[in-house]
Amino acid sequence: MSLEQTAEAIAQHADDVIETTRLPLASLIAVIGDEEGHPHIAAKIKSLITRQMKASPTLDTLSYIDAEGRMIATSADRPPAGVLYTDREYFQYHKAKPFPLPVLGKPIKSRLSGDWVWPISQKVLRADGSFGGVVVSTIRVKHFINFFRNFPVGSDGSFLMARGDGMILARGPMAENFLGTNMAAHELFARHLRARTAGAFHYRSPVDQQQRIGGFYQSERTGIVVLAAAAKQQILLEWMTQAKLRWIYALVLMAISVLAASHWRQQLKRREESEAQLAAREAEFRLLAESSSDVISRFDENGIREYVSPSSAAILGIEADRLIGKSVYAGMTEEAEATIREAAARLQNGSTHEKFLIKHVKPSGEEVWLETALSKLPEQNKASATRVVAITRDVTTHKIMHDQLDQLASTDDLTKLANRRSFNVRFEEAMKRARRGRTPLSLLMIDADRFKLLNDIYGHAAGDECLAQIAAVVRNCVKRPGDIAARYGGEEMAVLLSDADIGGAWTVAERIRVQVSALALPHTGNPPFGHVTVSIGTATLPPEAPGDITAQALFTQADAALYRAKEAGRNQVINANRTWYQIAKSAT
Repeated sequence: MSLEQTAEAIAQHADDVIETTRLPLASLIAVIGDEEGHPHIAAKIKSLITRQMKASPTLDTLSYIDAEGRMIATSADRPPAGVLYTDREYFQYHKAKPFPLPVLGKPIKSRLSGDWVWPISQKVLRADGSFGGVVVSTIRVKHFINFFRNFPVGSDGSFLMARGDGMILARGPMAENFLGTNMAAHELFARHLRARTAGAFHYRSPVDQQQRIGGFYQSERTGIVVLAAAAKQQILLEWMTQAKLRWIYALVLMAISVLAASHWRQQLKRREESEAQLAAREAEFRLLAESSSDVISRFDENGIREYVSPSSAAILGIEADRLIGKSVYAGMTEEAEATIREAAARLQNGSTHEKFLIKHVKPSGEEVWLETALSKLPEQNKASATRVVAITRDVTTHKIMHDQLDQLASTDDLTKLANRRSFNVRFEEAMKRARRGRTPLSLLMIDADRFKLLNDIYGHAAGDECLAQIAAVVRNCVKRPGDIAARYGGEEMAVLLSDADIGGAWTVAERIRVQVSALALPHTGNPPFGHVTVSIGTATLPPEAPGDITAQALFTQADAALYRAKEAGRNQVINANRTWYQIAKSAT
């Protein structure tokens, strides 16, 4: 693996770790808002923190600090008593700034675990809109140092991770005095990152003064920059070792070439014998083909069948003599014909073997899935035309089982909606289609109101049944082939509507809200309604939106709209109202 690939792998891992903190922080904020003023709020938050820590193994700690800087609840076993956290940079930032989303802060030495950690924090607002404190999760810097050790960069290898503004987040081997310092003036930021987001360069390490070669990569998702480096001397030794091997290989190839030349002279003598054996081989081919349960056929460069084995009657539903002399494309669907023509083109361009899967409809109307392997026959001379042998077998049973397994792997068991992983993959695909086709794309974020209280009052079995019924409503309202409905996490569901503008998104969201309310599922902990309701936030990517808007930006807008629906009294739909240009500006 190259140094640049190593840097990219570490950056992607850091992105994934940071992403896992979003849901625990959001869950804490939701419960703090629901339980505001409750006499046992600390115990309830502590219970939620315990559950979230079990589901997020990469987290070091998860805590809630109130507006006065007191530690209300934390995952740490023995938090220091009477300590205020008002001096922490993240606390002062959220107290002074209105920014509502999670923020990756400067590395600090944790007062809870004693380790160097990254704080990822998010502002808490009271019901009246005033500052309510901070929820903060931490990730150990050593986690990334240990992750880097899995890569083969040699004993003198090192890596460095920094925020997009140049602040150093981690360095391996560990160098505590560098953590939190700014390297924006370093040539990596001042020259290389301005030209491209990935690459390699030579430099002298300011830590140990060694000459190194470093590969760098900057994440598009979080802006995090990773530099993976190896000592020049070690790379030179590896190159010399490889050079010796190449010389050995060259000598071996020369010896093989001499033997091949001798063999070629012998082959010339046998050429006449080989030509005499062709007829016998043709007979042998037919004997083998007619004994096979698969369909074996041979066709020329124009796709005209020269031979078809008798098993075509069972596999294709067509007798062999009716296929010989006919084009392989005759009677095919456009999709199947396109697949075969692409494989044939690759054979013409130098490939020797191709395999593809197509659907075939027998004359009886039965649909089957056929797997075909194409092999190009050796040319007898430069003037001879390309001829191909195809082996076709019925894989219908295997295809059905594979599709069923794929369906199970991408479906949430409780709600029968798509799961989060499947949704995220299809979300990115939908964003690409929307940008390419210049069509609108809308996202709905749906959350059951005061769902935790429903579990507390009626039990988790009733909560599961409630989610199943809400999901049934969502499925009933989202039926178009291009739309996607998923369980995004806990009681939160997401719906992606292709080619749907703001009005269309609001119509679907309102239909879901009304039908869920009409279920009249009892919920005494959800005043003033007394039954289960949902809040929905929607955001739309318009056709005229800038091309650099990401799926994360659309998700952030829908999530913020959902948050406003909760604050406005729940059981309602709210559309995101900021323009995409305002979004891009605030993101910077």
